[in-house]
Amino acid sequence: MNAVPVGRTQAAASTEGLTGRRALKVALVAVGDPRSASTWSGVVAGVLGGLSELGVTTVPVDVVLPAGLEQAMLVGAAAATGNRFDAEGAALTMRVRSLRARRALAAAHIDGAIQIGTSFVLPAGVPFVPLEDMTLRQGASVHPVFSRMSSRGAAGWERRRRPIYAHARMCAVASRWAAASLVSDYGVPRERVAVVGFGATHDAGGHSRAEDRSWEVPRFLFVGIDWERKGGPRVLRAFARLRETHPRAVLDVVGGHPPLREPGVAGHGVLSRQSARDGELIRELFARATCFVMPSSVEPFGIAYVEAASAGVPSIGGRLGGAPDIIGEDGGVVVDPDDEEQLLDAMLRLADPDTARRMGRAARARSEVYTWRKVAERLLRALGLALPDGHPLAELL
Repeated sequence: MNAVPVGRTQAAASTEGLTGRRALKVALVAVGDPRSASTWSGVVAGVLGGLSELGVTTVPVDVVLPAGLEQAMLVGAAAATGNRFDAEGAALTMRVRSLRARRALAAAHIDGAIQIGTSFVLPAGVPFVPLEDMTLRQGASVHPVFSRMSSRGAAGWERRRRPIYAHARMCAVASRWAAASLVSDYGVPRERVAVVGFGATHDAGGHSRAEDRSWEVPRFLFVGIDWERKGGPRVLRAFARLRETHPRAVLDVVGGHPPLREPGVAGHGVLSRQSARDGELIRELFARATCFVMPSSVEPFGIAYVEAASAGVPSIGGRLGGAPDIIGEDGGVVVDPDDEEQLLDAMLRLADPDTARRMGRAARARSEVYTWRKVAERLLRALGLALPDGHPLAELL
């Protein structure tokens, strides 16, 4: 049964629920414009698109202040500990962003809200779910940004975020990795944790385009801006060893890589999805690839694995984060990112044409689980909402 919209009476909500005709109205509240592909790597825009596809009316809410004021707030927020990395979860930041959210939602008449992250608090009476790809405890341990917070700053944010988890309808996360932290580190009951996944934020070429790909010559593809964290140096070393037994193998590298002169390696630099020419090249690389390899030291979710799977390409990913969920049992191989022998063994395994072809089919089938429409359905389920037309919602992962 639909939750009572904020600002509506119980009687009005009941009447509308009986007619089954009123479209749901859901707010997406984020630090940044929810409609922008630059906000949280395009995840929020993806959720907006999925909800719109379902016929849900969306209310995008940006809690960021105008540029000068936003910078001044963050500087002031970090002053208490003297650490600029503490600003995102500081008390001042949360108060100001919470006020912005309260004002934006005051007359929105929504059925529920999806809160991106935990650096603000939504008004009392708003049914909501927070959406995260990792917890602060995980970030402080392994993430290159959040691990640089001071212990005082992290402890303060921990105190302020726990009530958010407690008051949410459910706590939505991208992967089982993040779900495990909510349960073990924060004491959130497992039945209140919703694993919803993410979809692909870019078209990686699609399955139909890759139907004619040749599997006979191994063609590996690496895509990643953060060269070190994504495992670029390890991939280069493993690939050099693989070429001893597969001298025709190719490795295409996209992203923030150094100059590459190794045999069989083609460096393409940073390619912009906003450029038609670059976007076409990325799609061609995915269409030709026989294996996507990105053994990140940590990957909170890993949308690139979804993009590869949607193009019918199996993946090699690291164990820490969302890669095991996306790749599954048959859509590729998951490795310890610090174990170069495991990485080499995985690349050798996927250099076999029959293995790569079979895992590519499995990856393509699994990619159907990770569409923005299904992510949106799972978020509605977590909010306790139902579509007016009775369309069944995807099960939680």
